[in-house]
Amino acid sequence: MPCLLLRWPLLLALFISCGARAQSAATGKVLTAAGTPVPFASVGIKGQPLGTVADNQGLFPLASLARAQPTDTVVISCIGYESRPLLLGQLRQQPDVVLAPAPAQIREVRVRHSKLTPATLGRTQTSGSAHWNTSIRDISAADGNRGWEVGTALPITRNSYVDSFHFYVEQNDFGPILLRFVLYTMQRGQPGTLLLTDDVQFIIPAQQTGWIDVDLQQYGIHLAKGQTVAAGIQWLQGQQLSPDKVRFGGPGAFPSPTHRALTRDKSQAPWRSFPINVSMYLAVQKYK
Repeated sequence: MPCLLLRWPLLLALFISCGARAQSAATGKVLTAAGTPVPFASVGIKGQPLGTVADNQGLFPLASLARAQPTDTVVISCIGYESRPLLLGQLRQQPDVVLAPAPAQIREVRVRHSKLTPATLGRTQTSGSAHWNTSIRDISAADGNRGWEVGTALPITRNSYVDSFHFYVEQNDFGPILLRFVLYTMQRGQPGTLLLTDDVQFIIPAQQTGWIDVDLQQYGIHLAKGQTVAAGIQWLQGQQLSPDKVRFGGPGAFPSPTHRALTRDKSQAPWRSFPINVSMYLAVQKYK
């Protein structure tokens, strides 16, 4: 059963209980220059598996950075805004962080080619000898899986328009999960620059398994022939239903000499690469 993309009012209502706590000295906040919250901004220590994701009110616990040093660099980022690096010591002294909007980009107007061919980029099988899941994280953080990312590398062999993203979930021990779709360029075998200008968030209902479908047609994503991209998900919020059940994940084929699964624990952690062809794919319209 496909998941449903939700608009902001309903999304905020679903998770309002998670963001209703008061700000304290042990809490940071991500804001715009006008003083409005930046929901679900990523907070990470550069080069380390430490960090979190802010809640729907822009609040995040400074305790998630407790293992870092005052001289370490914290990077706070969100799609649609310029990233803000600062020293952890500075953040502790002034925990309210203002993000500036990213420079407005005029989208190129593309008229879809008259001869389009539906295609899939990635793996559509629902079984495999390998498995990706939340248990492969390097650390056990107080804020759980917030900021954790997993994806797959996809070579683009034909110019394409992206219709949707799909990934298969075989195990889900959680209540509702809020995720973010991510799409990166690949640079020297690692995800690099985000290709998205829109923040695409979606919710998986409690314990839902099977194919999860994310409609992307409205975002006008175009992929040029000859590049390789990394498509995947970032964990924003999730409700753990049982203390002894903590897995969320899916299958993949192993070993896979020509495919790579990619994962990192937090938004500024190093990426790890595995020779696994995970069950994730983009549905596209190709043209010459």
